[in-house]
Amino acid sequence: MELKRAIHIDFHTMPGIYDFGHDFDAVEFAETLEKAHVTIINMFFQCNIGYVYYPTKIGVPYPNMKGDMFGDVVRECHKRNIKIVGYTNTSLNHTQALLHPEWCRIDESGHINNMERGSHFFRTMCYNNPGYRAYLSSLIKEVFEKYDIDGIFADCMNPNPYCHCPKCTADMKRLGLDIHNENHWRYLAYKSFYEFARMIRDAVPEGKLCQQTGVPFDDPKVMDVSSHGEVECLPSGSWGYDFFGTQVAYMRKFRDPILYMTGRFQSSWADFGGYKGKISLENDCFEALQNGAQVSIGDHMHPARNINRAMYKDIGEIFERVMEYEPWIDNTKYLAEVAILNDETYIGKEEMRGGLGRNISVRGAGRMLQELKYDFDVINENLDFAPYKLIIVPDEIYLSEHLEKKLEAFVESGGKVLSSGWAGVRDGAFPMPAWQFIQVDGKEETEDSYYTLPEDEMVRSMYAGGILMHAEDGQGQHIPPYFERGWNGEHYNAYLPPEKPSGHCVVAQRGNVCHISFQIFRAYFMKAAVFHKKLVASILEELLPNPQVKCRNIPSTARVTLTGAEDYNLLHIKTSYPEKRGDKMCIIEEHVVLPAGREVYVRGEYRDVYRLPEKTPVDFTVEDGYTKVILPEICGYDMFLLEK
Repeated sequence: MELKRAIHIDFHTMPGIYDFGHDFDAVEFAETLEKAHVTIINMFFQCNIGYVYYPTKIGVPYPNMKGDMFGDVVRECHKRNIKIVGYTNTSLNHTQALLHPEWCRIDESGHINNMERGSHFFRTMCYNNPGYRAYLSSLIKEVFEKYDIDGIFADCMNPNPYCHCPKCTADMKRLGLDIHNENHWRYLAYKSFYEFARMIRDAVPEGKLCQQTGVPFDDPKVMDVSSHGEVECLPSGSWGYDFFGTQVAYMRKFRDPILYMTGRFQSSWADFGGYKGKISLENDCFEALQNGAQVSIGDHMHPARNINRAMYKDIGEIFERVMEYEPWIDNTKYLAEVAILNDETYIGKEEMRGGLGRNISVRGAGRMLQELKYDFDVINENLDFAPYKLIIVPDEIYLSEHLEKKLEAFVESGGKVLSSGWAGVRDGAFPMPAWQFIQVDGKEETEDSYYTLPEDEMVRSMYAGGILMHAEDGQGQHIPPYFERGWNGEHYNAYLPPEKPSGHCVVAQRGNVCHISFQIFRAYFMKAAVFHKKLVASILEELLPNPQVKCRNIPSTARVTLTGAEDYNLLHIKTSYPEKRGDKMCIIEEHVVLPAGREVYVRGEYRDVYRLPEKTPVDFTVEDGYTKVILPEICGYDMFLLEK
C-alpha cells in the first residue's frame, strides 16, 4: 500500500465543546484534502481523552455528537481515493479511567499514576489489565467491522511508568518475582507491553496497515507488529532539527516505507493557532525526500468546525511539488557508505525507548556526518556490516563478544573503523587484536581536560571524558587541568587552565583502525565545537580518501545526500536551515539561496545530469573517477538526476 502525502489529524477533544460538530461537513473535509493532493490520513475514531467519534456499542461517544463523524469521513474520503487509517490512543484514556479506575496504572504508593504532559497530566492505563485489554481489542475489531478502513494508528505505546496495581502485583508474586526489585517490575512491564502490542496487531485484519507509535522498531520481539515506519518529529519545538536525520538513518534499516511526521505547529501538538509557515513545512518535506522517506504533516481540526482551507492551500502547493518528484523518487533507496553503530543494549531501557532515544553520542555523530556531507546509516550488531566502507563506534558503545567478532571480521575484510572514548574498552583494555596497539592507562572522568594537535599549538577543550591512552605514533597531546572542578573547602575551582602534557595521546591510528581518546561525538552534540568536527574530518579523509560525495564551497548548513535506483542516482541539495530565535524556538522563515557555480563531486561516471522535475540539463564534467556537477542557483532545495 502506497504511503505518501499523508496528513495526521490531531483531534483530542475535551468535554464541554457545546457546539461540537456544528459546522463540520465531511464533504468539505474530503474535498479540501483532495484539492491538497492528500492520499492518506490518520483519522481519529478514539482520542486520548477517550471519546469515540462514531456510534459505538463498546466505547463512549463524544457527548451531544450527532450522526457519525468518523463514518462520514471514511465514506467521503474513500470516494476520492483517500485512504483512512483509524487513530486511537493506547496509554491515555481519561473517559475509561473515570469509568474504570481499576484499569489505571498504580504507582508504588497506591495512587493512580499520572503521566505529566506540560501543565497537565494524563491518567495512564495498565496494559496488563484484562478489562482494558478486552475493551481496546473489542473497540478496534468493532471499527474494522463497521468500516472498510485501511489500517490503524495506535498512539503512545509506552510501558512506563511501571504499574503496581493489584493485578500486576499478583502476577509478580505468581511469577516468583521480587516486588521490591525495580528490575523485576521492569520485566513485568515489558512483558505486558509486548503482549499488548501483539494483541493490537492481532485485532487488525490481515493486509491492513498497523502503526504502533512507541513500540521499538529495533526490538526483535515486536519488530513485526507495525507495517511501516513513522518518525514523529516537530523540529521547531522539543524534538529539534537534529533529530530526524539520525533517527531515520536507523529506522530505515528496519522499516519500509517510512513517513516523516512533521507538523504545521509553531510550538507542538495542541497549538491550535500556531502555524510555522509554508517555507518551514517545505524544508521538512525536502528533508524527508533526501533521506528516502515520504511526507506526513500533522494538523488539528476544530471540534465544532472543519480543517482550515487556507492551511491546505499551502499544503497542496507543497504536495504538488512533491508529486512532481515522485516519478523519480518512488523506486529509489538511500545510499550510505558510512555507518554509526548504535548499542543494541539500549533497547527496552526506560531512557532509551526505541531507536536512538537519548543516545546523544550517536546523534552527535549523525549531526557531524550531515555537516561533513557523508551519507550514513545507523546500525546495530544484528545488521550486516558488509555494505559499508567505514563504521563509527562512538564514545560509550558497549561491545559484546559477538559484536567484537563482527568488527574484527569487518576490519580484516578491509573495512575502516573510527572509535572514540570508552567504546571497545573492556576490563581496562582493548580486547580486539586490531586495537591492541593502543595501551589503556586508565579512565578519565573529568570533562575539563584539553588537547593539542601536531599541526599547531592551539589548546582545545575536550568537553567530555574518556580514556587515558598511549600508542606508538600516537598523535596529539592530552593536557589535564590544574585542578578538579568543585569546592576545595575555601574556593570553588571554576577556573581550570591547562597544566602540562600528561604524556598521553589523543588520536591513535594503525591500518584500518583509528581511536580518539575522549567522547568527541557526545561533546559535539553538547558544545558544537567546530575544532572537534575538523579533527574527525581529517581522520575520515585519511580513512576514506575517495568518498561517495565530495563538495566544494558548500556550507556546513546545507545537506547533500544520494538516493538511487538501478539506472540512475538522485543528488539532493537542501540549503535552508533553522535559526534559533528566543530561548527555545528554531525557525525557518526564508529559504536560503546558494549561488550558482558551487561544485559537488559524485563518485562514478554518469552519462547525463539534469535538474528535476523539469529535467533541465546541468553542466558537468567527468574527471578522476568522479562526476563533477556544477550547480545552478538553488533556493531551498533541488534534486538532480544522474543517469548511469
